[in-house]
Amino acid sequence: MRMRNVMAAALTGLALLGLAGTASAQTELTWPPKDVTPVHKTKAELEKQAAGFSARQQQTYPLVFRGAQNVAPGNWGGEAEGVFDDMQYMGNFASFTHNGQRVQTYTQVNAPGQHEWSPKEYCEQEWAKCTGQVSDHRGGVTVFSKNEASGITAARNFRRNGEVVWVQSWTAGTEAQLAVLAADRALTFTR
Repeated sequence: MRMRNVMAAALTGLALLGLAGTASAQTELTWPPKDVTPVHKTKAELEKQAAGFSARQQQTYPLVFRGAQNVAPGNWGGEAEGVFDDMQYMGNFASFTHNGQRVQTYTQVNAPGQHEWSPKEYCEQEWAKCTGQVSDHRGGVTVFSKNEASGITAARNFRRNGEVVWVQSWTAGTEAQLAVLAADRALTFTR
C-alpha cells in the first residue's frame, strides 16, 4: 500500500510541477530502444550543460521538496569532478535543508545508449531491490529501488531515446520527490 501511495504522489507531483507529462501505472518499455542516437559533445558544451543542470536543481528542489532551503549543487563529473570531451554521463551531489533536516541527493544523467541494463535487468541486480515502477506518459518508465544495506532509495527514469536519469537519497520517505526529479526532461544530454 505504501508504494502505491508513493507512486500516486509522484504522479501528482509530476503533473503539478510540469516537470514531466502526466503519468500512469502502465510500464511497458522496450530496452534498448530502437534507433538510439549517440551524443558527442565537447568539454565546453558539457560544462555549459552542467551549469544548466545545477541551475535547474536550484530552481526545482524548493518546489519538489516543498520549502527546501540552501540548495547547494556540487560540481558535475564522472568518477571525479569535472567533465571531458565525449563524456557519456555526468553526476553530482546536491545538498539542502528540508523540514529542519539536511538532505543529500546524487543525480546521474546518462547519454542515450550509455545505460545498458533494461528496467528488468536493473531490478535483477542483487543490490537493487525494486519496489515499483510507473510510466511517465512520454514513453519512459521510472523504476523505484531500495538498497537496505546502505539506506539508499533511488528513482531511475528510463527514456524512449535511450537516456537514463537517476536520483538517489539516503533520506527515508523521499521516493515521490526522487521520481519527479528523475523524470525532469530538463536533465538531458540531447539538448
